[in-house]
Amino acid sequence: MRSKEIHVTGLGFPEGPVALPDGSIAFVDLLHAKVRAFKDGAVRELATLPGAPNGMRLGPEGALYICNNGGLAPESLEKLHFAEPMIAGCVQRLQLDGRWESFADQLPGGKPSRPNDLIFTPDGEIVFTDPQNWEVLGADAASYHGGQLLAAGRDRKVRSLAAMTGFPNGLVFHPDGSLIVGITMEHRLVRFAWEGGSVGPMSEWARLDDRFNPDGMVFHDGLLYVTGSTGDRVAILDTAGRLVEMIDCGQGSDPTNCCVHDGRLWITLGLQGQLVSYPL
Repeated sequence: MRSKEIHVTGLGFPEGPVALPDGSIAFVDLLHAKVRAFKDGAVRELATLPGAPNGMRLGPEGALYICNNGGLAPESLEKLHFAEPMIAGCVQRLQLDGRWESFADQLPGGKPSRPNDLIFTPDGEIVFTDPQNWEVLGADAASYHGGQLLAAGRDRKVRSLAAMTGFPNGLVFHPDGSLIVGITMEHRLVRFAWEGGSVGPMSEWARLDDRFNPDGMVFHDGLLYVTGSTGDRVAILDTAGRLVEMIDCGQGSDPTNCCVHDGRLWITLGLQGQLVSYPL
């Protein structure tokens, strides 16, 4: 059993934890449209953004890059909050002094776009998932556009890499250079060969149980940590895609994303509105 430490409570719907150079853990709050940071028992606000900030990563030059889904935030398993006003889904760039800008907002594919999570390539480009109009799932699935995998270059132009099924969500580069993407509604992780700015054919890399809905993920020391959102667990897999361990985060916890810092796995719990950590 791993012992959970609770650091922050009372959040709206947190996601996208990132370890900052000063030792803070930054994270977004979809429901409150904020980016905050935690350190030494205190929480500070970095920015309030329009829409709903979703997945987040630290860029190579030290700014935070954020997938903004346009304004959707779960209030419960049954209810979605729609921001007023909604904005077009985009990728935003946030400097640590609070200044922010739209980095990429001209996205291909069906509308609306709902950028979800991102990763930086070895060349400094951004690859991100766009599950598009996922708000219809569960109510009018026939009108779902499907997801897509996109890339934004340093010139801020966005190109399509692949059409995807289900709900493409978290993603990470494997140590062998391939790209791993979680498909939430299909309970599996898929793999793409990364070919210098484009992807090869998609293949299944790992399949989890039907209660496990892959969300954010991170590789660390040869292990892949995958949050399971409404499945209330975090899966730990080896580099071959074999399950090593499951961390039970507690009923109704909804782990949305994770990062590693200072020997601990930091996890945002969406529906519980918490930032927690576990020892590695």
